[in-house]
Amino acid sequence: MCYSFRPKEKKFEISPPIMPPSAADYAVLEKRMACLYRNKYSPIERLKFFPFNQYKKIMLISFELPEPSADIIYTNTSKAPINSPDKKEIYKALLKRNKKLDSMRLKEKKILSALEVDQLTNVLYNFGYTSTKPYKNLLLPADEGYRCYNPRNAIVFLKEDGLIAEYIEICFECHRREESSEQMKTGEFCTEKYDMIRKYFRNTGIKYGTAKHTQ
Repeated sequence: MCYSFRPKEKKFEISPPIMPPSAADYAVLEKRMACLYRNKYSPIERLKFFPFNQYKKIMLISFELPEPSADIIYTNTSKAPINSPDKKEIYKALLKRNKKLDSMRLKEKKILSALEVDQLTNVLYNFGYTSTKPYKNLLLPADEGYRCYNPRNAIVFLKEDGLIAEYIEICFECHRREESSEQMKTGEFCTEKYDMIRKYFRNTGIKYGTAKHTQ
């Protein structure tokens, strides 16, 4: 007697499509992205974050971008936002680590006092998201800013010899920034954080690039 065996057919289960958040759900997430003052860190604790714990001379600057060269480079780094443009015009870098800041290209500059550093760290570290807890298994969407990037301002950390140690380059118009290293601790950039830092720049006397509608 002969027996024949037929292999069992594999059953493929189709996973249900992942649906985007509804308008109501997204509204809840947006509310959670709003800034909330928590007063979590004392002035001494805030100065323990890098690079404030390494460099005491901190400068706010404004600058005008030079005309771009005709050359084009293509960037595709893991740090670049998904919605950032693939093409990036080449500019002669104003901010570069271990280089001296070219004062001829600056429009304004301001060395921060101890009180002004305290105010800056308070904005960076004590204002954060209203909530970071998942909502219906949804997490806060990453705030990638706009597609443009026309930085005119920066927070610069200087070494004792005057060379650039670290920096946070900021485009208030586009709500985007570039940091000099992955070590930088800049806190949570909740919805109003760029506007809060913009107002901080203006209060310290830096006007260029910090108007509400920068052109």
